[in-house]
Amino acid sequence: TDALQEVLTRRFSNKTMPLPDLVVVDGGVAQKRTAQNVLSEMSLQDEIEVVSVVKDEKHKPRRILGARKIAELYKNTILKANAEAHRFAVYAHRRRRGKDFIK
Repeated sequence: TDALQEVLTRRFSNKTMPLPDLVVVDGGVAQKRTAQNVLSEMSLQDEIEVVSVVKDEKHKPRRILGARKIAELYKNTILKANAEAHRFAVYAHRRRRGKDFIK
């Protein structure tokens, strides 16, 4: 949760970037709470909603925690965006690991 806190703090400290309406975090209650705490510390809790995608032991989405109305309306979009972010992270990690392994 420390890394998540740092990423969100840096992102929302950058005043040149527009604020999102929604933050989707990968994880459970602890990750969602971390995101909410960062927004609260930056006085953004009333402007940005937070939801989190909870996964099962096989890394498949099990449910979405957070704003029920948003989760229902945008469930497919949230899950697709989360899957794409996960796919990108795994690809980047494998590529980096491969380069380091060769050295």
